[in-house]
Amino acid sequence: MQENNRMDSYFYALNRVIDVIYWKEEDLADILYFIVSLATELIAAKGSTILVLEQGSFDLKAVSSYGLSQDYLEAGVIDSGKSATEIMEGDTIIINDFENDPRIKDLEAAQKEGVNAVIGIPFSVNETTYSILRVYFPSKKVPTHEEMEMLNSLGKLSCIAIEHSVISGSR
Repeated sequence: MQENNRMDSYFYALNRVIDVIYWKEEDLADILYFIVSLATELIAAKGSTILVLEQGSFDLKAVSSYGLSQDYLEAGVIDSGKSATEIMEGDTIIINDFENDPRIKDLEAAQKEGVNAVIGIPFSVNETTYSILRVYFPSKKVPTHEEMEMLNSLGKLSCIAIEHSVISGSR
């Protein structure tokens, strides 16, 4: 029964995001915030972000976040150079131990924020722009297949929203 409730929640959440994008009910910032808040709440995470990487740059820009402090976001805890490479290669990133992973460049900021694990799923927005949905956890996280599918769907919907805003000129 609990599995059905969770799947119903996933379905309802994805349907709501699709409606918001389709009917243009919200601006891009609100849509992306809605997506990161759902990603966080639906899998009981600490917080999440959507980061964008534009071609010719190795700077990841946080375009939306939920549940994380501004100090943490500004610290750039995960090595953006390594992340950019992983994003462009399309690799899903799961870091379950910040203390022992070389991609973590500011362990103190992560500890202060109370995060020790992250799932990062990369996406192509278009030929020149990439994004990544990162979901942060206070302890080790082994995601279920359903959780990964839901996060993949939310990430793809964020790409559609970003691309739609570029096409319509409301970025």
